[in-house]
Amino acid sequence: MELYETVLYRVENRVAIVTLNRPESRNSLNQKLRLELRHVIEKANADDGVRAVVINAAGSGFCAGADLTERLPGAERDGFVTEVLNGEYHPIILGIRKSPKPYISAVQGAAAGIGSSIAMACDLMIMADNAFLYSAFGSISLLPDGGNHKMLLERLGSKRAFEMIALSQKLDSARCVQLGIANRVVPADALEAEALRFAEQVTAAAPLTLRYSKQVLREAETYDLESVMALEAEIQNLLFRSRDFREGAQAFFEKRQPEFEGR
Repeated sequence: MELYETVLYRVENRVAIVTLNRPESRNSLNQKLRLELRHVIEKANADDGVRAVVINAAGSGFCAGADLTERLPGAERDGFVTEVLNGEYHPIILGIRKSPKPYISAVQGAAAGIGSSIAMACDLMIMADNAFLYSAFGSISLLPDGGNHKMLLERLGSKRAFEMIALSQKLDSARCVQLGIANRVVPADALEAEALRFAEQVTAAAPLTLRYSKQVLREAETYDLESVMALEAEIQNLLFRSRDFREGAQAFFEKRQPEFEGR
């Protein structure tokens, strides 16, 4: 079993639970957390025994963003920030977005800066009633990164997204559900249990449906209708020939729960 300093990792009932574990700093991302989070995401993605991943956090807040107190060698060099974003932050977001497995973010308290990007990058989001997304960059004369512009644009449109960025606004959990950013709101003291229950519902679904619908939904954001239909038709043929489809159809007629294998 691998030990980490800044994350907790365990697998239960085919669900990998990744816990950001720097509660003393509101789970702000220092270099150690960035590298360990990337590692456990890669680990979960490569594990055939994992069908879904939950990202949650210890303490009262999900993630306060980057750790601005950390001083790394070379930080004064021009281009350093771009290198760190490309090399340490972006693989986390892309590891979630490009994974064939569904990711669920369980958010309590603040998900600020890159923390909001991590939360929104997940395919599903469950929020505590005290949770909120916070775009704090404008208050320190920076701009959102980690794909935050694209993810806000997808949900809010350009005018609302720009207002949130320009005025460093917060979106509470109820508003996030209303806007389609989050799936549901639960009491803060029930967040972990509800997130695991949600994940177990997801793992009971057909793995191939989860994998390929995630792919189509992501690609449909930039494809036209004809291209989406063509992609659906190609993948549908693949699934029609799968063992899981045969099992699902047989279980339907036998009026029992199917036992999917992901093949």
